[in-house]
Amino acid sequence: MSKPIVSLVNVEKWYGTNHVVKNMNINIAEGEFLTLLGPSGCGKTTTLRMISGFELPTTGVIRVQGESVEKKEPYQRDVNTVFQNYALFPNMNVFDNVAYGLKVKKVPKEEIKERVLKILKLVQLEGFEKRRINQMSGGQKQRVAIARALVNRPKVLLLDEPLGALDLKLRKQMQIELKRLQRKLGITFVYVTHDQEEALTMSDRIAIINQGILEQIDTAYNIYEHPKTTFVAGFIGESDIFDAVVLEDKDGVVTVGTEVGKARAVSGEEKLAPGTAVSISVRPENMLFSSERVEGFHIKGVVKEHIYVGNLIKTIVVLNDGTEVKINRFSVDDLPKEGDLIYLYWKVEKGIVLKEKSLVDTDSARDIKGGREDEE
Repeated sequence: MSKPIVSLVNVEKWYGTNHVVKNMNINIAEGEFLTLLGPSGCGKTTTLRMISGFELPTTGVIRVQGESVEKKEPYQRDVNTVFQNYALFPNMNVFDNVAYGLKVKKVPKEEIKERVLKILKLVQLEGFEKRRINQMSGGQKQRVAIARALVNRPKVLLLDEPLGALDLKLRKQMQIELKRLQRKLGITFVYVTHDQEEALTMSDRIAIINQGILEQIDTAYNIYEHPKTTFVAGFIGESDIFDAVVLEDKDGVVTVGTEVGKARAVSGEEKLAPGTAVSISVRPENMLFSSERVEGFHIKGVVKEHIYVGNLIKTIVVLNDGTEVKINRFSVDDLPKEGDLIYLYWKVEKGIVLKEKSLVDTDSARDIKGGREDEE
């Protein structure tokens, strides 16, 4: 990673007794598109507001270009923020809205005109200079808000769910436009959203936040394919997650016992001792099935139903403890029939071992029914 343009070091935020952000440590590279992703109330917007200066950290250090800024006012930081409600001036036209910050800074009139027209062309609003804000669509207003932030030439642009008010079609269009704009300008974008697909589409890296804790920060590919915690596995896309204990870890392959049967997965770099509590995460598209037992696996269930969702078919399988497992396929040709008894398995490299555990009943998992090879 190149030299960070923004750094959060041991940042905490309390509102009274409410611990909103917990020991946050993030380095954001110059020119990076980083997304803060998590459910409502997880602390992502508070984190963004602390970077912008609209909130102060309770403890910790925030640096922009290596300089500590937590005691600086928002206007003293080399960052600009785009909010979900755009915060445009309805009594001004497009030109005056975009030019507002430059006029406050007393930039010469000719330079203001040149910079405003240039940035409006960049966001594809050329010719809209005299248009009133109340005469514009949601997507156009969003671009005006972005132009107003970019015209100040910030080193970092902070975006707090800026697409949240748009309809689905326009939202997807603006995702592509924003990413194009960010690449063209080379400005660092820090983007807040609760939309997983949006984060996967736009980001160079994603920071997953849950209850104020940074669960994982990585590329979209690694977040999806190699989640580090059960929360990440369940929050990004879909996952079938099995609580388990380690029975054996040999030659990089771990055999586990779950409450519904035996399974296998790749153990990773750290060798796991027998009895270690873990979870196994498998994406529904990687879940395989057979009419017969597969070596190393003994998880069986009954096909409950098929659900057609347009681009794929979701198959729901009920295991012997009542747990429902999902199988995703793109074709009806590769599906078991409803009511069939099937055995579930996966390629060992598609089973992700998650070592952080909290809710495993290790005794019942250790003595699982169907966990021994001789049991049927």
